[in-house]
Amino acid sequence: MLMAKRRLLDQVDLSDHEKKNLQILDTIRKKGPIARAEISRLIGLNIVTVTSYVDQYIKKNVIKEVGIDVSTGGRKPTLVDLNPFAMYAIGIGLSLTKMIAVLTNFKGEVIHRIEKERSLKPGEELVPLMVLLAEELIQKSNVDIAKVYGIGIGMPGPLNRDSNSVRWEAGLVDQDLHINFSIHGMFEGKLGISTFVDNDANTAMFAENWYGSKLGLKHAVYFYSGDGCGILINGEVYRGANGASGEWLFNTPDDILSPDLEVWAKDRPWWSIDLGVSLRAEAYQKDHADSKIYRLAGGDSKKINFKTVVKASEEHDEFAKDLLIKAGQRLGRKAAALVNLLNPEILIIGGGVEIGGADFMDSVRETVKKMAAPEATEKLRIVPSQLGENGVALGAAALVAQNYFVSA
Repeated sequence: MLMAKRRLLDQVDLSDHEKKNLQILDTIRKKGPIARAEISRLIGLNIVTVTSYVDQYIKKNVIKEVGIDVSTGGRKPTLVDLNPFAMYAIGIGLSLTKMIAVLTNFKGEVIHRIEKERSLKPGEELVPLMVLLAEELIQKSNVDIAKVYGIGIGMPGPLNRDSNSVRWEAGLVDQDLHINFSIHGMFEGKLGISTFVDNDANTAMFAENWYGSKLGLKHAVYFYSGDGCGILINGEVYRGANGASGEWLFNTPDDILSPDLEVWAKDRPWWSIDLGVSLRAEAYQKDHADSKIYRLAGGDSKKINFKTVVKASEEHDEFAKDLLIKAGQRLGRKAAALVNLLNPEILIIGGGVEIGGADFMDSVRETVKKMAAPEATEKLRIVPSQLGENGVALGAAALVAQNYFVSA
């Protein structure tokens, strides 16, 4: 099996040939079926160069001719498109409570998907479970493993790509959780497939840019549940000096827990992942015993999650609605600092809280507009994630596809 050259791509590191590969194939991905002349026009490369590259891709079976375009005079141009069977990519999205794995073809279409709930495991046990998930995905999809070009993984927590280590901060879990051995090495040793590891918010941001072409992203921030963010600058994911950018682990004054909430938080080490909504719903049950939240949880307050509160809000429960509005305000205050700092054109809300509904999203928008500089919000759109819980896994798979583009 051909092992992919493992790297997270930055345009500045690409050779001229690699940049042309990426330009041409990404244009075909977005616009195909497309004629050679149209590719030339869109990316500003002369037609001779484009034709030379395209002909080589056809010989390698990376793309294929798929038909004839309407002619405006003279010879009718041939259309080309990606060959969906040129390669396959695996993406694994890892959150604090769930693992999602997808197998995509070369066009980014999902061939198979597996979702598993999981409890927190130490680093030494966590990665082997992810390897087993990838093995199960390959077996159930019946795809030739030799055609799987790479595996992408989106991991929560600060990622150091120099040491290949991941750490989850104390406060997100009971204590700092380190994965200090090589995640790449375990996957590649077990499966013989090149593995790409990135932060979950980065891969989610990459997915929105890769799949969400209608957004037209150039400068963007993906807010991942309020604890991390993926940053897009000039169309590229910004990862920082060693891959650890985007951790937004600080609390606004309203986030700091009162003594009564701290008692409840001891049993919910992940309380901040849903902006503290489920923690507050559980803690204030006595004051709102008639809320639909507790009926939906079957009377067991420990089963309350963000979805429970959203469902109750949809059933016009005032307490649930208030929890979501206040959560939107807390997220909006944190987001406003990023908006002032980076002046993005779009702020994407994801990581699970994007299902919060209109009241929640309006609360985020109103708070950002109130607290950020008017100049920073003049062109700003705030939208929920298009890809939802699949975003991290899809972005991880897209990282693999992007590497294939460059090396084609």
